[in-house]
Amino acid sequence: MHPFSSLAIGIFVAGYITARWDLVTRLYELAFFAWDHGVVTRAAKAFSIISLIFAALILPLERLAANEANIHPRSPKHGISAREQLRRRGSL
Repeated sequence: MHPFSSLAIGIFVAGYITARWDLVTRLYELAFFAWDHGVVTRAAKAFSIISLIFAALILPLERLAANEANIHPRSPKHGISAREQLRRRGSL
């Protein structure tokens, strides 16, 4: 008898479908559990707090950096960058 028979394929497909169905039902139950226990609300609150912290800290720093870059532009007359020096030497 050939080891890879249609019965073996059928058993594999049935097991695969059963495993997938079990995963889907567990995910469904987990979603209901999370909704009942307020996980979605807490996650939304945490996301909004993190967004506010980002807006309060990072965005002003970015504006300050952009302003400083405009006040003190980098001109090519002050030399070449370290990366360009390495490229010209063949080290990069």
